[in-house]
Amino acid sequence: MLIERVDVAVVGGGQSGLAAVHALRERGFTPVVLEASAQAAGAWPHYYDSLTLFSPTRYSSLPGLPFGGDPDRYPRRDEVVDHLLRYAEHLDAEVRTGRRDEQVRADGDGFRITFTDGAELGARAVVAATGGFGRPHRPTLPGLDSFTGTVLHVSEYRSPEAFAGRRVVVVGAGNFAVQVAAELSGPARVSLVGRTPVRWFPQRPLGGRDLHF
Repeated sequence: MLIERVDVAVVGGGQSGLAAVHALRERGFTPVVLEASAQAAGAWPHYYDSLTLFSPTRYSSLPGLPFGGDPDRYPRRDEVVDHLLRYAEHLDAEVRTGRRDEQVRADGDGFRITFTDGAELGARAVVAATGGFGRPHRPTLPGLDSFTGTVLHVSEYRSPEAFAGRRVVVVGAGNFAVQVAAELSGPARVSLVGRTPVRWFPQRPLGGRDLHF
């Protein structure tokens, strides 16, 4: 049975996938983006409402398209979504939305991709550019089966209002964890726990210049 074949299939339409498309096109390839959601913005539309980048716009642009606006501001979630959508149009590459792959396997001199609806696609090469947001890691911790409180992965967190007056433990010390803990510390009593002590740095230590400078 003959199936459609493409040059390079890029699985994932977030910032990594779109940046890969830019690099591939510069080298003469014809990539096709396969994005599971309804738009080429990756997981960004589903992140919590107040998400703010810790890098200023001057350091947050994707290759070939400046972010725009004040270069020293810190973009919010919706601004990043808008930038990704503009970037997808700027690339002028084929983006197929609603295409969730289930399996990628070697097939002759290339690969065969099987989607959840049973359809298949052949590709000379495949770039895997999907993150863990769609299938978040939930460690099995002792006592979780008898814990009567709420256990939430950051992928399910949206805003702090539901936690007003509650005792909250945020597990992790990365950017998401620290930002969520800081936001929750207003209406709730919060502890931040991690494997190692959190190392704090001033955001603008160089005469008003961000650390990224």
